Amino acid sequence: MPFYRAYGLTIRSDIELPALPQVEGEAYDIDFRAGPVTPGDGGETKFRNWEASEGRFLAHFYDVCRVLVTGGDNVVYDRLPGNDDSQIVSVLLGTCLAAILMQRRILPIHSCCVLTDRGAVLVMGPSGAGKSTTLGGLLELGLPMLADDVTGLTIDANGRPIAVPAFPAIRLWQDSLERLGHVSTGLPRVRSDMEKFYLPASSFHDRPEPIRGIVRLAPTNGEQLKIDPIAPADQVETLSRFIFRKNFIDGMNLRRLAFGHVASTVNAVTMLKAARPATGIEPRELARRVLAAMDELEASRHRQAMSPA
Repeated sequence: MPFYRAYGLTIRSDIELPALPQVEGEAYDIDFRAGPVTPGDGGETKFRNWEASEGRFLAHFYDVCRVLVTGGDNVVYDRLPGNDDSQIVSVLLGTCLAAILMQRRILPIHSCCVLTDRGAVLVMGPSGAGKSTTLGGLLELGLPMLADDVTGLTIDANGRPIAVPAFPAIRLWQDSLERLGHVSTGLPRVRSDMEKFYLPASSFHDRPEPIRGIVRLAPTNGEQLKIDPIAPADQVETLSRFIFRKNFIDGMNLRRLAFGHVASTVNAVTMLKAARPATGIEPRELARRVLAAMDELEASRHRQAMSPA
């Protein structure tokens, strides 16, 4: 049975995970396997298609599968008729890995992430905000990727927020691939029923790194790119909004953990909001200007800290 690597964890899987690098060895942290999943086994908290309790999570993806995630190390998927492996894998690498991270006290943040010379930078945004194309622009600047869609967030022994890298593949829709100068020929699909593909990352950094800054992308009707600091009063709410599958937190009794991670992070990093122009902007130029704004804000704060009272 092959072993794979994601979020610094080794996964043993009885189903092929085409986007993840394979690794050698016999020890593993997480086990993905087919088996029966019985509704009601997730726990006492019930909400729509999922149920949970501390250390347990069960979800029902209609016409695809049921999954049970337990203890931060075990995922059982119960395939339903009429679907293929890509649909199962999409659930395993999305919702299931998010639940695994939470159970391991790592907060999944809906963001891409790259490494700069001063630390990791996360780019958050709702679907369609341009995270993937912005990531493409950051990679064009020569920055290695840590994550393309969900970044792990943890706090180290010194209280520093740390970005946990995901795996070296970027999930891109057909039009985003073409915008970044790639073709889909030969690339594995994220799901067989979607025009979305895994593009291997040109450069990937596989070690956790301190977080330098966070950027929230936002659509706008304006004609110019507008980049502003996020007000301190809005920072906790902004980061909390982009916890991936955040509704699971209360079900698994992790609210205190999540708030602690968010509060520690916003107190330590630079946070910006980038409003993209409605007419569009080249990904490389957007990435360059966002990093320049971060440099400028950090330099301004340093000057203020060094100036006499």
